[in-house]
Amino acid sequence: MGLLQIFFAVIFGCASLFVAFQLMNGNCLQLVYKYDEKANHQKQQQDVKAKEIGMLACAVTFAFFATDASLLFYEIGRSMGIYEMAQIFSIACDIAMVAFLVTIVRLYLKLIGSKDPKAKFKSSNVRVTIFVLVQCILLSVMAVVF
Repeated sequence: MGLLQIFFAVIFGCASLFVAFQLMNGNCLQLVYKYDEKANHQKQQQDVKAKEIGMLACAVTFAFFATDASLLFYEIGRSMGIYEMAQIFSIACDIAMVAFLVTIVRLYLKLIGSKDPKAKFKSSNVRVTIFVLVQCILLSVMAVVF
């Protein structure tokens, strides 16, 4: 069972790192923001808002990666019998999980405090909520399995 856990942790880690870098570079913003096609005159404002939400979601995804990587190294240390390594990465996982929660709270505080009338849990926030919810579910499943 240990190899299967390690395999999924590596896959989730690589996928989250790829998505985080894409969001950081301004690509794949449709994952976290829905553009309003009707308002062509507001395209620049929507781009700025999408990049801002993308950077906040990028921080959440990097924290997900840190938690995933620390869980991976914890499992490797535990399965190899290196209990000192497992203990260190257990503590690192706790710190990464707190960082994950802090970045989620920061993301939602920025979304709620936004002056954009569309950003009050309307169509664009549904996407970012689903994006974060999927990461929370994956992280919860990994934490239970490990």
